[in-house]
Amino acid sequence: MNSRRLFVASCVALVASAFSFVIRQDVLPAWGKSFDLNATSLGVIGGMAFWGMAVAMAIGAFVCDSLGMKRMLGLAFLCHLVGTVGTLGTPYLAGMGVSPYVILCVSTFLVGSANGLVEIGINPLAATLFPLQKTHKLNVLHAWWPGGMMIGGLLAIAISSLLGLAVGGAAKTPEGTMFGWQLKMALILIPMLVYGALFLFESFPVTERVASGVSTDQMLKQALRPMFLLWAFCMLLTASTELAPQGMQSLVLEKTAGMNGTYVLIYTSLMMFTLRHFAGEILHRISPVAMLTGSSVLSAIGLYALSFAYDFPTAIAAATIYGLGIVYFWPTMLGVTAERFPRGGAFVLGLMGCVGNLAIGVVQPWMGGINHKITMAAIPAELSNQVVVAGVIEPGKVKALPEADQKVVLDAQKEGAKWSFRYVSALPVILIIIFGGIALSDRARGGYKPEHLGEKELTPAELASDY
Repeated sequence: MNSRRLFVASCVALVASAFSFVIRQDVLPAWGKSFDLNATSLGVIGGMAFWGMAVAMAIGAFVCDSLGMKRMLGLAFLCHLVGTVGTLGTPYLAGMGVSPYVILCVSTFLVGSANGLVEIGINPLAATLFPLQKTHKLNVLHAWWPGGMMIGGLLAIAISSLLGLAVGGAAKTPEGTMFGWQLKMALILIPMLVYGALFLFESFPVTERVASGVSTDQMLKQALRPMFLLWAFCMLLTASTELAPQGMQSLVLEKTAGMNGTYVLIYTSLMMFTLRHFAGEILHRISPVAMLTGSSVLSAIGLYALSFAYDFPTAIAAATIYGLGIVYFWPTMLGVTAERFPRGGAFVLGLMGCVGNLAIGVVQPWMGGINHKITMAAIPAELSNQVVVAGVIEPGKVKALPEADQKVVLDAQKEGAKWSFRYVSALPVILIIIFGGIALSDRARGGYKPEHLGEKELTPAELASDY
């Protein structure tokens, strides 16, 4: 067993998941234009990725210890492959009479399932390899989520530039539109094939929980502890605050700031990638819960400010605050889970990921629905009859209107986009109260205290192989 290679392969697997996320949000507008899908439908499609993650993590959490982390990651590879190929084949299957909406929902669900299985495999693997540095190592590992989004976003923008595509990968002709977004989606295959090859020839340890002899009954009881239930509720809110708005950025900022939201996503990803490598330095000075409290304050301010962005400078300014707020959310939530509930092992880590993705699967379509509802309400009836076809605003019909009427429609779209962010900004306000209360409670009890199953990191010999 090569611990370094396993950790590197875990990082590459997370890059593949990040590619699927950033490229999907980049091409959502192109899917809408290519297949006549409105904001609500696109929100549902985007949300299917998180439903897939939630289902995969719920099932994987129960079977990871028995099947082993290597088999979990093998299943992840298979789902990534089938989901990506299915997405690429959407135009051709649609030509055979299959609904593109159904194809994209199913394919996105499979890719999301792959992302969930990746989390099920790599999170307990990192916790097992580094039991005394869980929060720090999980932050370093999850630095490659924004790292992957940054790389994938830059490649998507480069493809748009080379092919002369507009925002979201749309071109002047249907053929160009489809070719543009398909080429971007194909990028996911690169890190996917790399992590598959790296994991294939490596032996894996059993999880820390199994290696320490903790029984299944003890493991299951961890999920019923009041503090775990509260922590799971916090995961609902942190995941919704971080990932749901990121998944809708292109749709929102295209309307409000007249720019591709992928630029903002790349910028915030660079911040997150850099800062997550320094989580250990911060954790030497403050507790993980105190860090999460500060993160909640910044994310509430940043997300609310982002809803008022009207051009590139204001979007970047708001995104800076928002990015600083969300940088430590996901990995620190997992790290604290691993440190406070180590007897729960892969099971509680999987449950946390499942809860987070269930929330995003609900919140992202909700955001799309808010966007669509407020937009439709803001368009006068006489204009709505001219530009709305089957619930979708037709860009060609908008351009045919007089300039004053075009502005009315565009202003309505901006209003709907703004409020989809503004509603979600209330979630981190709740987190400020909860995390602040936990931090004060920890301080009264003598400070934050991780629980260790062993006194030292386990050696390769002590970590019996799955095979």
